[in-house]
Amino acid sequence: MRNERGKMIAIIGDKIHRSPLAHIKYALCYLTSSPQWRTKWQLEMAPFILLVLLCALSDRSDAFAAGGFGGGKKKAVKSKKKNKSVKKQPTINNLFTPEGRLEHIRSRVDAADFSPLSKLILKRLDDGQIALDIDPNSIVVIDNFLGNDLITSMRAEALSLMPKMVPSKSTRWDEETQSVIPYEKKGVLSMQIEGGTAGYAASPRLVEYIVSLTNNLSRKLNQVLPDAYHLATEEQTNKLAVCLGDGSYYDKHIDNLGGSSDAGDQRKLTALIYLQPPNSHDGQPPYPNEKVEDDPRGGYFRAYDVPEVGDVTCIAPRGDRLVVFWSDSLVHDVSPSFAPSEDDKRFALTTWLVADKKTGEIKGTDLEVSARHFDSGENSIGKG
Repeated sequence: MRNERGKMIAIIGDKIHRSPLAHIKYALCYLTSSPQWRTKWQLEMAPFILLVLLCALSDRSDAFAAGGFGGGKKKAVKSKKKNKSVKKQPTINNLFTPEGRLEHIRSRVDAADFSPLSKLILKRLDDGQIALDIDPNSIVVIDNFLGNDLITSMRAEALSLMPKMVPSKSTRWDEETQSVIPYEKKGVLSMQIEGGTAGYAASPRLVEYIVSLTNNLSRKLNQVLPDAYHLATEEQTNKLAVCLGDGSYYDKHIDNLGGSSDAGDQRKLTALIYLQPPNSHDGQPPYPNEKVEDDPRGGYFRAYDVPEVGDVTCIAPRGDRLVVFWSDSLVHDVSPSFAPSEDDKRFALTTWLVADKKTGEIKGTDLEVSARHFDSGENSIGKG
């Protein structure tokens, strides 16, 4: 009987390196055969058989395959050694290459929270009905968006472009002539960042930023916004502007008048980033508790009717701060800017994402908003 038991142990130990179903097959085979030893050794062998079954069900037969329970042919168990040469390291985007910078910007867009742009509100339609719509005054403020190294390089490129910049002009609706008229912004220079060989050679990081932001931000927002708010993924317009600091400012305006007087303007979303030194406003109150009086240098972005009608939210031009809002609805201006030194000149790179050609819509200027914020003459509704 002892030989039978030893034979059974050896065979099971030799076979159970197969699949779990094979484990069960061999265990049941020996449990139900050889009546002459089964009844005598049943009590003794039952725990062993049970253990085999449990190992089969959990697919944990390493000890048996190695002969760990005796009687079976021992099989070497190869341990898996870690290959140090392929040890996974944290991904660090190389800011010295175009590919690295593009990937860095993409990752920053992916990591940022743009959810306020999808905030819903109740809106009264022209026919008196109530409907849900995207909040036209929603705004996103993201600090330390690109990181010190990249934002410092982008500011250096912006400074190098100053000789090419020209006095910044904008337009506004004139009630007297019932037409759009141009006007020159006081103490503001600007230019458009162009692609192509010459444009890229002059400011590669600014070009890369605009291209990557346009592509990745539009794709991210299109996943969560209604069709009417969808953005083109490869089209944009832009402007690099600098306030020279002698009280220069921007009038109160809406970036896109909404087609009432400028039907060809398809700008839907504004994304501006400040190119000041990263520590430009250290020690000052954080957003949304900033006030114009906090800093004598001024140059604050002021958003009207945010967060509620009648409120004004002030946003300091902190270096590496991204501000995003709807181009066709948010009323805003820039407080007078003063620059005691070169480092204090207020640089802003604005990228306008345009409405998707198939589904995107540009909203007309709300009459109540126009009446509340604009009058005739110099304060007439303006366009950025």
